[in-house]
Amino acid sequence: MKKLAALCLAMLMAFSLMAVTASAYDAAGHEHDETCAEAMVQPRRPAAWCHACGQAMIDDGIVYVGTKLYVQFHCGSCEATLKLPW
Repeated sequence: MKKLAALCLAMLMAFSLMAVTASAYDAAGHEHDETCAEAMVQPRRPAAWCHACGQAMIDDGIVYVGTKLYVQFHCGSCEATLKLPW
């Protein structure tokens, strides 16, 4: 009886996951292609930990150094700075 109940719950979960993804696909009302997906998806900025004190660093934004982009961070407790290539 327990195996039958587990099978029914597993099927219910699988069907609900398919329904959620199908409804999310049609939520925008248009066909998504590679161009649309690339235009909407943006990369995440990295997070950084201070090497001196081990605390999380604060994101200061994206800065140019010459012609290259970097994400700049500063530590709120020990005043250390860091630049990561973007």
